[in-house]
Amino acid sequence: ADDIAYNTHDIDDGLRSGLLELDMLEELALPGRILRAVRERYPALDEVRIGHELMRRQITMMVEDVIAAANANLARLRPDSAEAVREAGEPIVTFTSRMAAEEKELKAFLYKHLYRHPEVMRVRAYAEKIVSDLFDVYFADPRAMPEGWREGLDLAEDRVKARHVADFLAGMTDTYAQKEHRRLFDHTPDLS
Repeated sequence: ADDIAYNTHDIDDGLRSGLLELDMLEELALPGRILRAVRERYPALDEVRIGHELMRRQITMMVEDVIAAANANLARLRPDSAEAVREAGEPIVTFTSRMAAEEKELKAFLYKHLYRHPEVMRVRAYAEKIVSDLFDVYFADPRAMPEGWREGLDLAEDRVKARHVADFLAGMTDTYAQKEHRRLFDHTPDLS
């Protein structure tokens, strides 16, 4: 299910950011098949709506595939208990081999053209700097964290303090992390 959500969400983000274009996706099995069908049925549809239709149909196809594959695996394995599922020796909820191959192809494409795009890597490096800077400040002086997070950390072992600071950082939104970084530092990298 995570693969379904991430792949479709990431394609949508890539299209909106301009890092991906619909034409790039036509060469791939799954989105290409969907794009051809949408463009054939709705030849006058604008690119934004085509992108939305691509996402909707891709999610539907992937979910239906997982359901069909899981049902086939259950029928073949016939587990009669939760223990039998655990002892099946293979995952029961999977994609079919065709969808697994298409999802793998899509993921490889996204890594090449989106996840490792220089602009994405620049923003990622800036985000890592913000988190690293905040960790260093909060670890060195827990009083820099809000009330409720800093109590008892002055006397805590380093490993306990580090885990507590990491938990605080993990709960931050991007916006809050940038706001905190601006409060504590003279220069904050721009993540936009």
